[in-house]
Amino acid sequence: MNRVLLGAAFAAFATMSATSASAATLVVALDDVFSYSSEGNAANVLWNFDIGANSHVTGIAYDVTLTAFSPSWLSELVVSFLNSGFDGVYLTPGFADNSSGAANYADSVHLPDFALDFSVGADGLLWLEFFDDFDDASVNPDGKWNGTLTITYETSGVPGGVPEPATWAMLVAGFGLVGAAARRREVSAT
Repeated sequence: MNRVLLGAAFAAFATMSATSASAATLVVALDDVFSYSSEGNAANVLWNFDIGANSHVTGIAYDVTLTAFSPSWLSELVVSFLNSGFDGVYLTPGFADNSSGAANYADSVHLPDFALDFSVGADGLLWLEFFDDFDDASVNPDGKWNGTLTITYETSGVPGGVPEPATWAMLVAGFGLVGAAARRREVSAT
């Protein structure tokens, strides 16, 4: 009987203290997503995705077709992946193509390999902004994105590590029963 009660108490404690991280993937489809100006401009496309409080972004893969409208260059088209505190990474698939036109780019990066991994905050929001690294005032929009972006991340376990009331009740009841059984055994042994 004591083993069952002790097992229940430890199971409740394990539920309370464990944070089970799990891998997850977010695939963002891009269908004529335009960039208009430099970062922060209200005309740019800005999306947010709730990937879970304190999730840890570990990878980015892309398979995109970029179009830069003259005089803009492919090397100027950027997408940022940021948390609400403005920490994160920037992706410039056409970084070496100093020309206008269209081109395909596909690759992936495991962010921890370059110490570029980051976490979103308690709000769980991952922000993506599509912008032009050099504002060509004479053209509007500067560029266009098509294809997919794939973000890999690890979700955090229990948000903030605070157990639910039912877990606390199970924990207290389990330890109470273990204590009562131990007291009963002590009395019968004397």
